[in-house]
Amino acid sequence: MLYSSIAIVLPQLNALRPVLLVAVGALVMLVVELPQTGQAFRFAWPQTLLLIAFLGVAVVSTFTAIYMRLAFNTTMDFSKIVLIYLVIENTVTTESRLRKILWTLVIGGLFPAIGTIHHYLSGILIDGSRGSWVGVFKNPNEDAYCLAVLVPLAVALGAKSRRPVRLVIWGIIGIYLVGIFLTFSRGGMIGLVAGLGLVGWRQRSFLIRMAMIGGLVGTLLAAATFWTRSQGFNDVSQDTTVRQRLATVTAGALMFLDHPVLGVGPACSIVAYPLYVPEQFLDCGCQNQLVIHNSFVQVLAELGLLGFVCFMGLLGTSLLDVRKLQSGPIGPYASGLEISLWVVVVCSLSGGFIYTWSPYLLFALIVAAKHITQSNALETQA
Repeated sequence: MLYSSIAIVLPQLNALRPVLLVAVGALVMLVVELPQTGQAFRFAWPQTLLLIAFLGVAVVSTFTAIYMRLAFNTTMDFSKIVLIYLVIENTVTTESRLRKILWTLVIGGLFPAIGTIHHYLSGILIDGSRGSWVGVFKNPNEDAYCLAVLVPLAVALGAKSRRPVRLVIWGIIGIYLVGIFLTFSRGGMIGLVAGLGLVGWRQRSFLIRMAMIGGLVGTLLAAATFWTRSQGFNDVSQDTTVRQRLATVTAGALMFLDHPVLGVGPACSIVAYPLYVPEQFLDCGCQNQLVIHNSFVQVLAELGLLGFVCFMGLLGTSLLDVRKLQSGPIGPYASGLEISLWVVVVCSLSGGFIYTWSPYLLFALIVAAKHITQSNALETQA
């Protein structure tokens, strides 16, 4: 549902709120099933507690938000992510299930990747030159970011697959790379390069490492040679979008100083932005309503210090836990999850992705992998 954007492709389904319906239905079925199987409800410490606390801060912040309706709708949408997180944590209980959900994510990523390529070839472009798809993927930056996050997961699947399957996976990665490139998203490209660099560095095989480095160099050369977007990587100090990003980050910092505890409300920084943008940025479109282009400043601005502590705690503990899991039997999957999370971090430096699915899907899979490793250790001791 997430990657196919079915509610956008088939608008008649939108009234049914299909993602929320599936999330609630899955959670209800989970609650019914757990007593029958004799399993306890899984609640990872401290990640799940931090996520629920983060949602709680969003709920409380809604009541003091600059635009309460927007804050309420954003919090409701984010609650779907929390529900899916809980479902994943409590259903992905074996290595086989972990592998299946990774395959589901990787195959699902073909929808926006192929959709972006199709739109680009059909001349359906953003800003006259940038490819994208529909729904959340209509934003080229978010499109590229979501696809870049999936690349390390696909590589992780290939590490534990036979050669024919590995070839299929590399074909999928190739489609991802084309889709990312056609968005002409600089933040997405930087995140992709960071992910490919980490993947290549961690390969034990010299040949695979050289292949990854070759792919990384090829990506950089392609970006330098075939970049058609007028705003490329040259003279970024005078670039309009770079100035807009600086303006949003500065405005976000000022929002935090005015609302240090709970912020201006979930997603309400775009409403508050015209009130806080400094005068030196009142040109080149910087006076318009803009989203804060830095996830960490976005948290501070919209959810204050309370939300920031919860989010950074969730991110930090997840990175620490997934690093420890890489010495076990699910090591390749854990490595892929860690690298994907670093891609999120790199992309978040130039984009506001706090309420997007990708980081929380990774958090859920990391706590699921931790549960699997702990269960396997208990079975071995028994």
